Amino acid sequence: MSTEMFQELLPKFFFIPGEHQGRYPYCNGLLIDSDLKVIVDAGFGQSRREAILETGHVDVIINTHFHLDHAFGNKCFPDARVWAHVLDAPALRSQKEFLVYTGLNRNPKFPEGYPFPNAMLGRVVERELVDGETLDFGDIVLQVLHTPGHTPGHISLYEPKERILFSGDIDLSPFGPWYGNASSSIEEFSASIRRLIELNPKVMLTSHSGMVTDNIQERLREYAEKLDQRDEKILQNLRVPLSKQELMEMKIIYKRYPEPQSLYQYFEEVMVEKHLRRLIRLGKISFEPNQKYKAYA
Repeated sequence: MSTEMFQELLPKFFFIPGEHQGRYPYCNGLLIDSDLKVIVDAGFGQSRREAILETGHVDVIINTHFHLDHAFGNKCFPDARVWAHVLDAPALRSQKEFLVYTGLNRNPKFPEGYPFPNAMLGRVVERELVDGETLDFGDIVLQVLHTPGHTPGHISLYEPKERILFSGDIDLSPFGPWYGNASSSIEEFSASIRRLIELNPKVMLTSHSGMVTDNIQERLREYAEKLDQRDEKILQNLRVPLSKQELMEMKIIYKRYPEPQSLYQYFEEVMVEKHLRRLIRLGKISFEPNQKYKAYA
């Protein structure tokens, strides 16, 4: 196999760096070429998919979660069986559920199918995975770790003998954790990061930042700290009462909005709302009758 497209981790077990260094709308993935031919996520780009198909039939696709940069490529392997966590399976099966999970269905700015027309037509999920499940592919055995927050059914996959972790979109990116869907959760994301810190893998493979082999626990801690840093930035700004819209104009999450800007403004709004709800629960801010938020002195 091409060493440019496939990096051997163990015999019959490969890391697939996505096109454009795995940056959105691409992702990195895995290939297991053992008793079954298995790929983990399929958003690594057409050149990688073609190279895999040249080596023969793909039996199984495991989606770490339902997002289209991970699952859009499923359609290129129409005969493969799709496996995903039980909590994300509905959004893979149905475009209607996909829109519910993202929250795009309840925003009048976005017509049906926006911003992915005909991208998610639905796919049978034949096996619903659960936390702690062992996936035995003969030469390679993986453990399913339910690591929600990014999505409800986000999973990581762990090879215990060599302590190799595929962490999906717990990706150690400079941007930090992303939880811009209606179904995302800051609290669950934080707990999932703590779980991976305790796991202490030797090698960590991420969906968008590639392979990490040094200071993994410290880098995960720094990644988690971005959640608290965003909280603190909001608290500092709320020393004077501000509306949610005024907070959004300060761009707490995104420094700038990529295209389509309306979509990223929506993601900003969702994430700021999650922080505001968390800060209210923690007793750090109040929501005033004038529809503004204010930090307690």
